[in-house]
Amino acid sequence: MLFLLACELTFIGTLGWLLNQAEAEAARQERARQVSARAGRLMLVMYDTGDAVGRYARSLQLGTADSVSASKEEVPVIIKWLKNELKDNEEAIALLNRIDENITICLPVITDIQGKSSTLADPGAKEAWTRKRETIQPMVNQLIKDIPALIAIGQKIESAGPDLERAMRRQTEIVLIGGLLLNLIVAALIAYFFTSRISGRIEQLAENITRLQEGEKLEPLMNGNDEIATVDSVIHDTADAMRKEMTMLKASEARVRALIEHLPVSIAMLDAHGTIEFLNSTLEESFNYSSHQLMGKRLAKLFANGQKIPETFAHAEQFRGRTTELTALRRNGQTFPAELMMAAIDMDGESKTLAMIVDSSEKQEIKQMRQAFVAMVRTELKEPLTKVSSFLSKLQAHALGTISPKVAETTKLMQQNIERLVLLLNDLFDLDKLESGKIEIEPARENLSLIFERSVNAVTVFAEKHKVQLQVNDCPITLNVDANRIVQVLVNLLSNAIKFSPAGSVVTLATRQSPGYIEIGVIDHGRGIPQAHLQSVFIAYRQVEAADAHKKGGTGLGLAICKAIVEAHNGEIGVNSEEGKGSVFWLKLPLERES
Repeated sequence: MLFLLACELTFIGTLGWLLNQAEAEAARQERARQVSARAGRLMLVMYDTGDAVGRYARSLQLGTADSVSASKEEVPVIIKWLKNELKDNEEAIALLNRIDENITICLPVITDIQGKSSTLADPGAKEAWTRKRETIQPMVNQLIKDIPALIAIGQKIESAGPDLERAMRRQTEIVLIGGLLLNLIVAALIAYFFTSRISGRIEQLAENITRLQEGEKLEPLMNGNDEIATVDSVIHDTADAMRKEMTMLKASEARVRALIEHLPVSIAMLDAHGTIEFLNSTLEESFNYSSHQLMGKRLAKLFANGQKIPETFAHAEQFRGRTTELTALRRNGQTFPAELMMAAIDMDGESKTLAMIVDSSEKQEIKQMRQAFVAMVRTELKEPLTKVSSFLSKLQAHALGTISPKVAETTKLMQQNIERLVLLLNDLFDLDKLESGKIEIEPARENLSLIFERSVNAVTVFAEKHKVQLQVNDCPITLNVDANRIVQVLVNLLSNAIKFSPAGSVVTLATRQSPGYIEIGVIDHGRGIPQAHLQSVFIAYRQVEAADAHKKGGTGLGLAICKAIVEAHNGEIGVNSEEGKGSVFWLKLPLERES
């Protein structure tokens, strides 16, 4: 660009110089014409003067006296102007100086003759004029030679103008053609340079974009600060960022894969058609299969015959959001208890099904051990405790004789502890029966108002003891439920609400109907439940505060039993609470129990 600018400035400067030269030449031509005109005028003036003197001489010879007129003012002005215009011409200056000297000598004589023209009729005066005329005659003769020479110089200068003008035009044409050719050459070179350079840089830019898309190494970063270099820099920065993200992504994928591979859970990914397209090493080890033996096979291959296994999550309504116990089948034909969980996931716009299989052999063994323990406790502990409780009751009733007050107090404490222990065992037995399915729910059409009445009657004395009022909203709806079990749930919820309500407060048993369900709520104004404990209150042996078991009583199994009973009725149970503002324990029961 600088080179092109320099060439253009040179060309413009040359044209400007030529224009100045043309203007100077025009001015010089004008001066030459002026010089020729002034020289001619000088010659004309001198000719007129000489002619006047000649006529005067002839008149004297004829006996007459014509007057002599000569310009005394115009001639010095012309000579001065010519000296100024021809100051650079030595030849012309020399002529002008000689002409000036001769005219300076001649003009006074002519003026004198002109002034004495009236007296020249006298013979003496005439002789004097003749002598003066003879004196200036050589100067006049020299003027007659010099003035034409001066005119010739002016004509020479003027005649040289067309030649100079033609030379100037030729020079201008040469400069214009040369400048045009130079501009064309420079433009072609610059176009070639920019085209080759820009096209090469654009090709490199396109190559880098292609390599960026394909994840290959880019060409080196371009030099320069132009737009193409800026875009290339952005592409390199993007490639670096993508490379870092890909590195992090690969590391993350490696960690996730390692985690999935080593999870103690068998995992299989099913495609939209229900065939296995991925499985982890835990599944291979658990079922004694290699991955290539299961890829493309159905999930049912992993379970014993006769079990309904869905092909995809869309067909797995009974598996949605819950765990299903099934019998798994190893490659060698050995079976083991397992739990199946399924989840629908979306991967790059494709629907997949994630199947998770957990070996529950150990869980089943623990369950059997617990059942054996419960059976042992029922036989070895509950019956003796019942007999001891019966003995203590007789002792307190003085059926075995009179006892001291101290023994009576001790007996009372023993009786309370035994009753609490028996209550704990009964809750434990109930929870075990519910979890093992040994307690059967016997639904029948029951009026909800009667269930409420039985529940409130069971806790009325307890409420009076804690100075808590009970409020019941009547709801004459008939449900298909096991009334005894629902009463058990409501009694547990009402007892808890009474225990944790301040004296003088009200506990309300209310209902709200929704499509397909009746919602029952037990509302209290007690201390409430912290947010962190809302999800754990229905877990066995969990209580909001550890001291509640001693201060308020209870085994920590009541809400877990309530949850099991409600879910056995295909219902839901939950709690809404805010610490310091009370709680609402609610359960939803279907209006028509599913068969």
